[in-house]
Amino acid sequence: MFFDDRSVNLLQELIKNPQIKNKELEHKFQLSRRQITYSIEKINDWLKSNQLNPIKKSKNGYFIIDKKVFDYFSEGDSDDIEEYLPTEKERALLIILYLLGKKEAISLFHIIDLLNVSRNTGISDIKEAEELVKQYSLSIIYTRQDGYNIVGDELQIRRLLIEVVKSVLNFYKGYRYFEKFLQLDISETTEKIKHIEKYLNIHLTDESYESLPYIIELIFQRIEQGNLLNAHFNIYLDELADTEEYAASEMLLKEGQDLPVTERIWLTLQLLTSNVRSADLLTDEIIQDLKSAIKEMINCFEQKSCIFIADKEEILEKLMLHMRPAYYRIKYHLTLKNHFPEKIIEEYRELNEIVAASIYPLENLIGEKLPPSEIAFITMFIAGQLIKQGEQLNRKKRAIVVCSNGLSISKIMIHTLNEIFPEFYFADSLSLRQFQSYQQEYDIVFSTIPVQTKKPVFLVNPLMTISEKDGLRRQVINKIDKKSFTNININRLVETIKEHAIITDEVALLTSLSKLFQVVQRKDNKDIAKNVPYGLKQFLPYEFIQLKESVDTWEEAIILACQPLLERNIIKPSYVNTLIEENDRQHLYSFLGKNMAIPHASPEKGVLADAFAMLILKKPISFKNGHKVSIITPLAIYNQNRHLKALSQLVELAEDEERISKIIDSKDVSEAWLIINEAS
Repeated sequence: MFFDDRSVNLLQELIKNPQIKNKELEHKFQLSRRQITYSIEKINDWLKSNQLNPIKKSKNGYFIIDKKVFDYFSEGDSDDIEEYLPTEKERALLIILYLLGKKEAISLFHIIDLLNVSRNTGISDIKEAEELVKQYSLSIIYTRQDGYNIVGDELQIRRLLIEVVKSVLNFYKGYRYFEKFLQLDISETTEKIKHIEKYLNIHLTDESYESLPYIIELIFQRIEQGNLLNAHFNIYLDELADTEEYAASEMLLKEGQDLPVTERIWLTLQLLTSNVRSADLLTDEIIQDLKSAIKEMINCFEQKSCIFIADKEEILEKLMLHMRPAYYRIKYHLTLKNHFPEKIIEEYRELNEIVAASIYPLENLIGEKLPPSEIAFITMFIAGQLIKQGEQLNRKKRAIVVCSNGLSISKIMIHTLNEIFPEFYFADSLSLRQFQSYQQEYDIVFSTIPVQTKKPVFLVNPLMTISEKDGLRRQVINKIDKKSFTNININRLVETIKEHAIITDEVALLTSLSKLFQVVQRKDNKDIAKNVPYGLKQFLPYEFIQLKESVDTWEEAIILACQPLLERNIIKPSYVNTLIEENDRQHLYSFLGKNMAIPHASPEKGVLADAFAMLILKKPISFKNGHKVSIITPLAIYNQNRHLKALSQLVELAEDEERISKIIDSKDVSEAWLIINEAS
């Protein structure tokens, strides 16, 4: 038995958010009550067949999921991909990957055996795969002799191949499918890619470094099977044959191997379109043309925005590094789907519109319209440069950023971190491999992945919500040096100003305020706290505190801790759902001290008033990241300025291990409340 897409999505949602109710599921997935019931029955049949307890419902309408079910679908340290349940679309992509890398005739039996699905599901998945390849003007056909095949123009098949490889690598332990389905060994090709990096004096992004060997191996496999590009592909020869990448592509060939020119050109394109983190740019003709086009674009941006970019050479070099591979991706229609532009455009809508109106020199050079994703990335480069203008770098802690997502995403991270921490100098953005051999001095690391270092490390998401930004700042303030930071949130200050005045240049205002309050806090940090009249006594009243021996799960702990806030209409039920969703990841900054969790989210997620609540457990509960806590304090922050003093006192409390121990040992709420407020 295998799930349909609806059942997979519902199960994933229930595991992530078990307190969700039927009505919310119906609204979220646009399903009827009957469809939800049918899918739950199907899920329960599957759970029973795997010796797991079925999903039940409580009297108040919440779903009850056995802990073993959570454990079964936990990523843990296992290398087994059998427990992962691909959706219909993911199974369709796996079928396409299987057909692209086939070494023998593939029948329906092979497909259902590899995917571990029923015959009917296998047929349905093949139809889904057919719909996906149609987007590339291709089709899937079946013959008795050759089984299933993808047919059509080879150039379109190669474009499909690149998209599918990168998509599958983004699956949970996606690389395992290449081993399981294709028995693909990329070790030799990976070594060749390393040599090419040295030869070209470049450093590929982690994503390109991971995907390129698979793409190259599958290309060679198709060539060996006689699937060659058409001769008309030679039209690109004049432009590409003079590049260093064309010479480097020879390193990919096997000993004595001779390829048609069209195939050498295609291999060259794979190198040219791979994103790089650093490179010594060459002085070939396209580099000079690109440089001129980017300069013209920057000048046009300054005229349209009335904003002066101080260090044009710096932004020019950054854009050159990004635009060289982008030039070839756009010109030869190899731009892949991207999930970030919408979020970037939303945050910098006006800036993005000005950039979009200024990029015509690049479009004229390339001969193609720039897709929204490329415009959005250029917007991020310019936004980061504008934020950086005017910063004083002396006497600042030296921070570095480790990001495995590529140059553009690392720039987004640096911009965001600069915004959160004007006190730091962000010296470098590195891939994991660069970080492992990094020799320069640094004081602090912000990383998307765990890294080994004796210096303080903070794990961050590339794109952070408001609550995540605030949480990260609190965590860093608490760990590094409280005296080095201002208690004023610059973003919130700007939002307040916007309520009463028209801001013509928000980026410049952010920069100026960051500099201003750095000076203010050094002169009189105490005055800031005095201006905030609401303390922990006001935010955490007696009736908002609960004592309990234990709970079964961290989700239950959050639900129970939020009850006083729900009952008094301080938060909406949706806010509780959000807290569980946002804590259902291995976040490290939703905690204070060793024993306190502070689940929180931005006001628009369902906050109606200001308050904190607290659940005290005699027996600690383990959260998703393994952090065990005995005190869960959900935060409801509606007015963005009132909570600062209360939060500061909460931080102090969380760090006072003696008081925390007394609170956990309290006999009743009265005793706990007195201990909490003894220093307020």
